[in-house]
Amino acid sequence: MTNINPRSIIFAARLVGAITALLLIAATLMALYLSIQLDKRNEIQRAVMLYDLLFMTKPTPEAFARYLKEHQLTPVGGEVMKRIREEGKPFIEDPLLRRTFQSGNIEIFVYDMHCYYAYKMHDMYYYRSDKEMTPYMLYILIAATLVLVTVILLYRYMSGSIEPLQNLHRQILRFADGEKGIDTKVEGSDEVAQVANAFHDSVQKIEALQRSRSLFLRNVMHELKTPISKGKLLAHLLEINPKDKAILEELFEQMQGHLNDLARVESLTARHLQLDIRFYACIDVLDQAIDLLDVPRSELEITVGNEKIMVDFDLFAYALKNLIDNAVKYASHRPVSIAFSENCLRIANAGEPFKEEYTHYLKAYQRDLSQHSLEGMGLGLYIVNEIVTRHGYALRYAYEEGQHVFKICFDNAPRAARLPET
Repeated sequence: MTNINPRSIIFAARLVGAITALLLIAATLMALYLSIQLDKRNEIQRAVMLYDLLFMTKPTPEAFARYLKEHQLTPVGGEVMKRIREEGKPFIEDPLLRRTFQSGNIEIFVYDMHCYYAYKMHDMYYYRSDKEMTPYMLYILIAATLVLVTVILLYRYMSGSIEPLQNLHRQILRFADGEKGIDTKVEGSDEVAQVANAFHDSVQKIEALQRSRSLFLRNVMHELKTPISKGKLLAHLLEINPKDKAILEELFEQMQGHLNDLARVESLTARHLQLDIRFYACIDVLDQAIDLLDVPRSELEITVGNEKIMVDFDLFAYALKNLIDNAVKYASHRPVSIAFSENCLRIANAGEPFKEEYTHYLKAYQRDLSQHSLEGMGLGLYIVNEIVTRHGYALRYAYEEGQHVFKICFDNAPRAARLPET
């Protein structure tokens, strides 16, 4: 499930929609409540006016008949009111207010959507309001239906408006994972469409550049492999001084190593490399790295046991090879320390501090220019960081007590466990 970001545009749009819906519901309920209270006030006012007319003004029979006709009131008999009293409901629900009216000999009942007034003076007087009461339950049902439909339409409209943004987010995540063929084209001219279409154009340009770069690197590597192979063969067959012959062969091996580094960089940046991740003993991966490096073990101080790590064996060994190679090359004195503790593989070497920030050396083709005597293309730490990141782990660095300390921490993996003793 995607985590909800309270600062995201999608969250804000949905929050605004929810608040709008709640305000719409609240306004509808308030309008209904005020209408009900207004009707109640009018009915109470009619009852009081009729009471005043009956017992205070005392109009002539003709004038009273006209008043009843104008105000749609009909006198009813005692038998009718007896049924109304038994089956009807008190119009005034507040007990205190109802007792106040009863003390003035006035009662109001509701029955069959009409109001009935009962007055007691010397005799009982009953009147029926011919005007039907407002069907508030029907109005409430209609209002609730309209509000529900409005909320649904509002939600669908807002969801439709932000759907391109959600799709753009998904496509960006796919693009970040190295997928190709990303399509974020959106019809329209609003801001989301503009951003999505601009991103689509950028993806197309980036993919074209990647194809050009990949084609260039492959052509370069292909063209260089043949002369390097021929050079290695000729160097082996040449009858020259053994020392010069060894130097020549080493130069060709270095050239071959540079080509291999370029191939690794091309695979990592193009995201073509598929990882075969399994559990391995850390010491086994480390041994493979040292064998690739062909460095004397006397120059290494290893305190690694049978802790298990979850990695692609060959690729991770290659990363360790580069990391150890850097440590050996830049060490002011040996040995280089390699240890496993607190779920991290730690590689440390003595040396002067970097001239630049550590992150500067994580970029491709960057190396410490103060070390002019060292060979290399500046791809070592870049490749290490890319491989470690592809595994989902973290490469950390610190300069402590005159030592460069690199740590590969397996925080996102199961805790390193000891293999059974054999």
